[in-house]
Amino acid sequence: MRTFWQVIRRHFVVNSRIGRNDLCWCGSNKKYKKCHLNRDKQEPIKYWEINQAFQKANSRKECLVPKSLSLQCSGNIIKAHTVPKTSSLRAISQDGHVLGYKMTFESMRKHSGTPTFEKIGVNQASTFNGFCKYHDDVLFSSLEKERFAATKKQCFSLSYRAFAKEYYAKSAVLSLSPLRNDADKGKTIQEQIDIQMNNYLFELGTKAAMEDLEYHKAYFDAALEAHDYDNTRAVVFILDEPPPFMVCGSVNPDYDFNGAKLQELMDLDKRSDCISVTSYYDGCKGIVVLSWLENSDVSCQSLMRSLLSKKKELYLPFVVQYIFKYFENVFIAPNWWEKLHTDSKNMLTALTSDNVSTHDEPNSDGLLEVVAKYELPKLAEVQLVGWSL
Repeated sequence: MRTFWQVIRRHFVVNSRIGRNDLCWCGSNKKYKKCHLNRDKQEPIKYWEINQAFQKANSRKECLVPKSLSLQCSGNIIKAHTVPKTSSLRAISQDGHVLGYKMTFESMRKHSGTPTFEKIGVNQASTFNGFCKYHDDVLFSSLEKERFAATKKQCFSLSYRAFAKEYYAKSAVLSLSPLRNDADKGKTIQEQIDIQMNNYLFELGTKAAMEDLEYHKAYFDAALEAHDYDNTRAVVFILDEPPPFMVCGSVNPDYDFNGAKLQELMDLDKRSDCISVTSYYDGCKGIVVLSWLENSDVSCQSLMRSLLSKKKELYLPFVVQYIFKYFENVFIAPNWWEKLHTDSKNMLTALTSDNVSTHDEPNSDGLLEVVAKYELPKLAEVQLVGWSL
């Protein structure tokens, strides 16, 4: 890959001219005259344009159900909560607010790209426009209208909602490719090459991630179409009160809790296993569920075995660190965060920063030992669903 860009750099710098009708060197598949010709003299993209594009990409409306079920869609696409609003977010809120990451361009610019917790109203927290009203009601009724009993259907629903949120977010990132291509307007030729090199690598990773998501979506869609949730696997932690952290997301696990590598995420020709993590409060007990489908058994079972090999009192602290390390759709109780020692806050923030960095190599930081002290609810029970140790 580096050799490829060395060739590009040499071609552009050594050869003083590229034909106007030649394909542009940046890989956009546009003619040079329609793309990078006189790019250094073009007006730089405005901050408000970037923010507008971010908002449009992350507020688009679509129902993510399988095509075979799309004929059932009815009602508007709604701003659905990935974490139940009434029972969960309100249970940990303070004055109607929780703390979370505002994944907007304005917020990232304000904090210089460093993940920073900010107050978010419970009506806005954890929402996305990924389902029509009918399917949001039907698909997740076992979670919203029933007590949690760790059934395969409930665990599947949690996993699917977390996966759908990740699919929606990654699709938004991919849709911003034209914006990233325009990021070098007004820059010198050398700066253009550097920016487009980074864009190329970023696009390569994003497209590979979408291929992974499409692969897993086929398994989720098949289960939905057949109403068959038997291929669902999960580890369920039951707490005696609401967890102070609410999360909903999916990730490709790379390291286990012993530091062993689970899968090579840089192998773009191989599909990666996927695990979902959700926490919520059903009005009676706190629940943290790590779930996956059978096609991701190899990595996910190894991950869970390494966690469950720890002392029981360390389960939740390790889960907290895993959540901060790998997920952005996280909301925490303001009172819980305020009580944390400054060192503990810094350690958790460092794990999150490591996750969003595009420069740091993947690592097992936060998975080998408990790095901070946390005040957490009592763990009442651990259940395995669909598999055994």
